[in-house]
Amino acid sequence: MSENLRNFTTAIFGFDAVVQRMPAEAWDAQSACEGWTGRDLLEHQCGVLNGVAAVASTGQMAGPSAPSDMSDAVATWNDCRDNLFASLDQPGVLRQEGPFWFNAPTVDAMIGIVQWDPLAHAWDLAQTCGIDPCLSESIAASSLDTIVAMQDMLVDSGRITTPVEVSPDASAVDRFLAATGRKPI
Repeated sequence: MSENLRNFTTAIFGFDAVVQRMPAEAWDAQSACEGWTGRDLLEHQCGVLNGVAAVASTGQMAGPSAPSDMSDAVATWNDCRDNLFASLDQPGVLRQEGPFWFNAPTVDAMIGIVQWDPLAHAWDLAQTCGIDPCLSESIAASSLDTIVAMQDMLVDSGRITTPVEVSPDASAVDRFLAATGRKPI
C-alpha cells in the first residue's frame, strides 16, 4: 500500500466517522460551507469518491459524479465509500497513468492530492451539528503541503477561500484549516 493510499484512506475514514455520527435532523442544516446543507456537502463528497472510483476503475479521466438519490444520506455514503475502496483494491490501479485530476501523472498521485478534500469536509460536516471531527494531525500536515503548493489555483477556481491567519505554532490541523480559508476553533 502506498503512502498516498494510506493517507487518502485515513482521510476518507475520518470523514466517515463524522457521517456515521450525524444526527438525522442535521443533514438538512446549514453546513460550514456557505450555501450547502450537510446533505449537499455529503452529496459533493460522494461525487468526489465516485469520480475517483471511475478513474481507478477505467484508467480514464472522469469527473465527480453525484449520486442521483440522497434521501438516505448515510446509506448512499456507505455505498460510495465501499465502491471507492473496491475500485482502489485492484492490482496495478495506483500505477495507472493519466494525466488525471490536477494533472496528476498516476492514480496514486491523484489520491495523494485529493486527500485534502474529505479532511476539510469532515470538519465542515462536523460543524453542522457540533461534533468533534477527530482530524488526523499527520494527514493534516501532509494535506497542508498539498494546499500550500496549489493555493493560488484553488482560491482562483473557488475550491477554497482566501486563507486566514493562525499562529505559527498552531497545530497542523489548524494550519491546514486556515490554509483552506476555514477559521479553526
